[in-house]
Amino acid sequence: MTMTEMRGPGAANAPAALAAMAQEDFEALVAASLGRDADPQVWEALTDPAVIHRTKNYLAAVRVDVQNQLTQANADLEEIRADCLRRGEEGRQEFFAARSAQAEWRQRTAFFRRLVERRLAMVKGQLHAQAPKHIPSAPGAGKKARKHNRAALETLARAILAHRHRVESGEGDEDDDEVLWAHLTSVTAITGSGEELPLTRWLRYLDDLREDDDD
Repeated sequence: MTMTEMRGPGAANAPAALAAMAQEDFEALVAASLGRDADPQVWEALTDPAVIHRTKNYLAAVRVDVQNQLTQANADLEEIRADCLRRGEEGRQEFFAARSAQAEWRQRTAFFRRLVERRLAMVKGQLHAQAPKHIPSAPGAGKKARKHNRAALETLARAILAHRHRVESGEGDEDDDEVLWAHLTSVTAITGSGEELPLTRWLRYLDDLREDDDD
């Protein structure tokens, strides 16, 4: 799906199309839409609940990659500096030339990082807005949630133990793996806001909380 197609008659189906899009194509679309002049409809689709986590995860990965590149460039330049300065004036000039050669790349990379960080902040803001609002708990709700989550933990622990026994006995096969993995959707946990979520969604909820704490 292109940006033009998102503005066409099929725009209402854009989130579903993005969810089904190959990762390479999805990344290309996000990268092409980082600038301030990007079509708002594109970001409306990219921050739809169906794909917003995919968008956030890609932007976060890009930010880490860009930062790693800058960190490595700093380390390389420092190594060049240490080597060149040992060789007096000639070495100093060589270092200045190496630093100058990096300057344009650094400027472009830093600008790109700012674009990524601005879009990532916007996506996180949307995630926060989409998150279930806290509703005051009814009397006894906290105790009920703790009891529910303890039972969920016990169910998961017993499933892992049963799986280990099957594997150690030599009777285990792929069906046992499927049975264990099914607990990720069949077992639920209750969040701090009182929402009951399958474990796969609950883990995503925890990831979002941690990222909010890091900001």
